[in-house]
This record gives sequence, structure tokens and C-alpha cells, in this order.
Amino acid sequence: MTTLPLASILLPTHNRPDYAELALRSALAQTYPNLEIVVSDNSDDERTRERFAPYVAADPRIRYHRIASCPAMENFQNCYELARGDYVNFLMDDDLFHPQKISIMMQAMLLHPEVGIVSSARQLITGDGHPMPAPAHLRPLAEVDTLIGGRSLGTHLTQNGNVLGEPTTALFRKAAAGPVFGMYQGRKYIVVSDVASWLTILSTSDCIYLKDALSFFRIHPEQDQRNQRTQLRGHLEGLSMACDVWDHGMFLPRDQAYRERISTQLAQTVALLLPTYELTRDPMFDHEKIADTVARATRILLS
Repeated sequence: MTTLPLASILLPTHNRPDYAELALRSALAQTYPNLEIVVSDNSDDERTRERFAPYVAADPRIRYHRIASCPAMENFQNCYELARGDYVNFLMDDDLFHPQKISIMMQAMLLHPEVGIVSSARQLITGDGHPMPAPAHLRPLAEVDTLIGGRSLGTHLTQNGNVLGEPTTALFRKAAAGPVFGMYQGRKYIVVSDVASWLTILSTSDCIYLKDALSFFRIHPEQDQRNQRTQLRGHLEGLSMACDVWDHGMFLPRDQAYRERISTQLAQTVALLLPTYELTRDPMFDHEKIADTVARATRILLS
């Protein structure tokens, strides 16, 4: 009997024991028979460790690692480096998996060796788990299960935002993403780390998009995306990524239309920097990198 490949569910968590326990339960409920669940916990207290302890003792598939108070992206990367499977799927600690998510996605992946990533529609839920209607930009990418060429989808992603979904949404080949999650064109991204990795994967492989929602993305007030510093960094990274896409030259042509797009992003970023300058005193901002990003965009406009 042929053993199915190992799939790794990666659960980085920080100070959310209630939501994280629900996420863990959804991972344990997966029907795929050969998986590991890697937990990297950088919480400021021991509540999550204590909550997870009975599960860790009862199920050998769980590999729990405690690295107290390290930065969020280091916790994310720690999870990624610890994965033993060739196929990985992050599970954010406030999200949930459909019980058949990994099984359905692995079946699609194994049938198509040219595919590096499998994603699907996702269902938005409230803080207490009730379904929410999706805004237009989060509606399904396709109405039927679809094999999409990597270059074509990469172009669509750079033009329309993260249509593939958050890290919870996608299963991917670790080899296609590389040893560091969030890298694109040799540059490390934090806020848009998922988009960076999706573009890296789509540079060399194709995608299968499944029409049915196989993950549940929770919307609640404590999400980091709502933090003003995170939003500012996201704008800066978006401008940097636009420059990287230009340098890469694979997904969009280096033409006047793309220059105009970079010009718009540059103007929006500078306009956001002016009233929020005090935020850049935070150690998360590197002033030299900000200046370099603005200079790169300006050079493209003048080229």
C-alpha cells in the first residue's frame, strides 16, 4: 500500500488561547491520513501552552514549540523551518479549516505535478464563528475548479491584489516557495509575506483553484491588519513589491501603464507617510529602506 506524502499544518500563535484551541481542533479533525501539526507559540504568557498540553499529550501528530516573545515573523518562519512535509499549509491561530481541506487539496496537488499551489474560496466568519457575507474583493476567483497557469495568475494577482487568499487558504509545495517564507526577488516581506511567496511559487509553477470554501477567515477587532503601523508598513511593502515586479519582468510589461501604476502607489505612500511620520520612529521601520523604496520607484518613473 502506497503511503501518502506528509503534509504539514503550520500553526504560529500569539496570545490567543481561545481562538488557537479552535484552530488546533480544526487541524486535528482533518481527514487526510498523513499529516503533522507544527505549533510555534510566541505568546507573552503560558495560557496557550497550558491549553494545548492535553492535546499534545494525546496526539503524536502535534509538535509544539515554545519560543516566548520573539517577533511575529520569526515565529512564522520558525514554524516553516520546522515543517517536515514537502507540502505545507499555514493555519492562522484565529482561522479554521474545513475537515476535508488538506485531503481535497492534496488530491488535486498529487494529480498535477506542474502545480505548486492549491487554493480555494474562503468563508468569512465573525469573532464568534458566524458566517459573514464576503465583500467584492474576497469573492471566489472562479465558479468551477480551475487549473490556472502560473504566469497568468501572477499577472492577475499583481493587478488585483491577493486573489489567492491569506496563508490559511493555500496549500503549497515548500520547495516552490523556497527556504524562507515571504521572499520575492531576494527581498523579505512581512505584512505581504503571503503575496511575496505566491508570486515566487507562480514564477515556476501553476495553481489549482477550488470553488468550494475550504477555510474560514475570522474577522475580529484584535486583528493586526487593523493596526495603523501595520497598514503603513503594508503600503511601503506594496510599493517595494511593485518595484520588484517591474525588475522581475515576468508578470507585467515594463511599459508606460505600469509606470503610471507605480506613480500612483508612490503618491499614495508618500501622502500616507506625511501625517503618520511619528509612527516610523517605531523600530519596525527602517528609514534607509523607506528612502531606498521611494528612490527605486522614482528611478523607474524616470527610466
